[in-house]
Amino acid sequence: MDSGSEEDQRPLPSTNLQSENPLPLSPGSGWRPGDGLSLNSPVSLGGLPVPELMRADLDQLFFDRVHPIVPILQKARYFSWAQKAAATEHQQCLQYAMWTLAMALSTRFEQMRDLFYTRTRQMLESLDLDEHDMGQAHIEQAQAWILITFYEFLRTNYRRGWISAGRLFRLVQLLKLHEVDSPTNVIGQLSDVSSEAPVAIEEKRRAFWIWTNLPSLEADFQAGHAVQVCFLSEALASDENSVFSPLAECVILSTLCGRALSHNQASLTERVCGNASVGFWVRHEWLDGMLSQRVQVFQLSYPAVSVFADPMLLFTFMVTHSVTIYLCKIVELVGENGEFDDILVKYQERALIAAREIARLSSNQGHIGYFKAHVFMPVAIFLGAERLIAHRNSHLQDGLMVEEEKSVDVELQGCIEVLRKMQCVNNLAKHYLEILEPGGSKTSCPLQ
Repeated sequence: MDSGSEEDQRPLPSTNLQSENPLPLSPGSGWRPGDGLSLNSPVSLGGLPVPELMRADLDQLFFDRVHPIVPILQKARYFSWAQKAAATEHQQCLQYAMWTLAMALSTRFEQMRDLFYTRTRQMLESLDLDEHDMGQAHIEQAQAWILITFYEFLRTNYRRGWISAGRLFRLVQLLKLHEVDSPTNVIGQLSDVSSEAPVAIEEKRRAFWIWTNLPSLEADFQAGHAVQVCFLSEALASDENSVFSPLAECVILSTLCGRALSHNQASLTERVCGNASVGFWVRHEWLDGMLSQRVQVFQLSYPAVSVFADPMLLFTFMVTHSVTIYLCKIVELVGENGEFDDILVKYQERALIAAREIARLSSNQGHIGYFKAHVFMPVAIFLGAERLIAHRNSHLQDGLMVEEEKSVDVELQGCIEVLRKMQCVNNLAKHYLEILEPGGSKTSCPLQ
């Protein structure tokens, strides 16, 4: 499993967690805002013991394993309130969400994580029922839902994670995070000495970056420096080869992935209506050009040797190759009648190179540790494996060279083996493994 997880072997702090009966998720019972959770108490939540040593252990586990793939919190700001007994209910919910996701990435807390998840969900849902707080919106509540949504994709199922993601989007709207960097807000921040600290504003950007400035460099964020980056829309429209932080690059490339999904849906509609041609290639060539530009800059800014030192960088490289493969799939659908064979061959060649890069990168995941892999990495691995299968099957009739066939099979088996190892800590890996392995009856989930 995860090499380099010595802390997983240490004995757990002495608690009575196993003897506790989990409270139901019913809004009519259990914890309520204002119940007076004490972070200094050995029993902090409805009889749920969280000793001080265990809290410290979970905090460290979070920033070691969770924060590199979900970098939404500033460490100093978190500890400034986490060590105080006067933390708000929303901050306490965030803390338990942090601990819940941290437990999901460690074998030490395997028997506790479901209980923590149940209690954290109960706390969050209770906040929505607080009639005295209807006019308030708190960033910690949104951050807690982000972490719980990641947990659900990782450890429960796609359906539950998707529903929670929708709930999070509504909360983001209530928080008006899309207005964080609006001209009105920016002017108010400059003129009001009591306005939020730059770190607090950056945390809001990292919670919802679609209509805000892109995330700054991690070092600047953790140091509390106010560094303003361009908007996502500006980065997509610019011809400049600007260098962004790994998180910002991931945001840009994930947006391109989303645009590719929308492009595919539009092309399906156009084909049904019988007017597919000019509009399709305008969109497709823009996506392809933007992807090529970002990949070139990304590779120059972050040498291959640095990829395996940063889980976010590794995942971002995976995303670039996934978009390349997906663009090829779109052209294959449009060119089914052989109309674009010359163009299709070029896209298939690039898609194969991308699939092999995914296989190579995923084979090195064990060096980083499977507990540190991004939650959605199995999606990229599946796309790579699927492309390798398609290449092998399409060339068998053409007399694929024996050596090339062996090479493709080795890369394919490498992808499947990584998914096998990841399935113990990632249910998305398990889902895609069941599709790829012989006899698999499942179809790919909507994340693809």
